[in-house]
Amino acid sequence: TDDLSNRQNNIWAISTAYNTGPHNIMVAYQQNSGNVGYDYGQNADGFQSIYLPNSYMSDFIGNDEKSAQIQYRLDFGKLGVLPGLNWTTACVYGWDIKVKNVTDDAQEREFFNQVKYTVQSGFAKDASLRIRNSYYRASDSYQGAYIGDTNEWRLFLDIPVKLF
Repeated sequence: TDDLSNRQNNIWAISTAYNTGPHNIMVAYQQNSGNVGYDYGQNADGFQSIYLPNSYMSDFIGNDEKSAQIQYRLDFGKLGVLPGLNWTTACVYGWDIKVKNVTDDAQEREFFNQVKYTVQSGFAKDASLRIRNSYYRASDSYQGAYIGDTNEWRLFLDIPVKLF
């Protein structure tokens, strides 16, 4: 069996964005180091999600993985079309993933699209509906180690509850 007592992992990331009118462009770089990829169940983070820029359907958290992203967001309200409507698209590419006893060069990539509408006034003010699609592909050597090739649709209905 594997020695689980010597697991270590560090993740760092940097991102920057440029806004002009209804447009937002973000670029991000993320890198893992250590001897294991991020393990949600074994790390002492309170078993919570991680908040990193390259996190969509995949979190790009493989062992020694490096990943880069470009994201574009369009705010239709600022175009005068429909206040509260925005569209986000992103492409993230991860490389140099170590898969134990297989390779040091696995890759993964994800194309992400999301349309979100937030109600601007009335009894449902701030409620939102999101429709999200992710197209995820990984190299053959990373298929069994993570989530494998996937096409996914998600639908989110967010209804905020104001207590005070």
